[in-house]
Amino acid sequence: MKNFCTLALVLLLSFPLTANAGGDPIKSAESAGPPDLAAKATIMDWNHKILREGTNGWTCLPDMPKSPGNDPFCVDKTWLDFLNAYGSKTQPNTNQMGIAYMLGGDSPVSNSDPFAAKKTSDADWVTGVKAHLMIILPDKKAAAGLPTEWREGGPWIMWKDTPYEHLMIPIESIEK
Repeated sequence: MKNFCTLALVLLLSFPLTANAGGDPIKSAESAGPPDLAAKATIMDWNHKILREGTNGWTCLPDMPKSPGNDPFCVDKTWLDFLNAYGSKTQPNTNQMGIAYMLGGDSPVSNSDPFAAKKTSDADWVTGVKAHLMIILPDKKAAAGLPTEWREGGPWIMWKDTPYEHLMIPIESIEK
């Protein structure tokens, strides 16, 4: 779990401070997932402090205070392990499917480079992502043939051909 703190530090230092800071972190974290799931999830802040113990195996985190968008999320154990690997830039263990909810939307991010801290190109820089699910596919062959273009309105593979590849599934339309 100490790697989770590394992820938080990397993410917090990657974005300028914006008006998203502040507010109720528990309500923010709960807004990331379906209400019944989020109500029973562990709530953790970006300093890795448990704000509320959960009972269902899910962890929800509030909006990142220094990110440019609204980006709370709820993750299962596979995704929490994935985030720890991402934070330490190590190979994630993706031998089982993982699910993450970001029903509050997301901050702008590169579609191809998991560690890009600033805008890459207009075509690559994912913006306007509203509510979505993220799925870790244990068998990368399952993603064969899926699009990598984020502006087509349907599911796409983000960070393709990297250890952090995952399926993005928009629930609301993406602002283009």
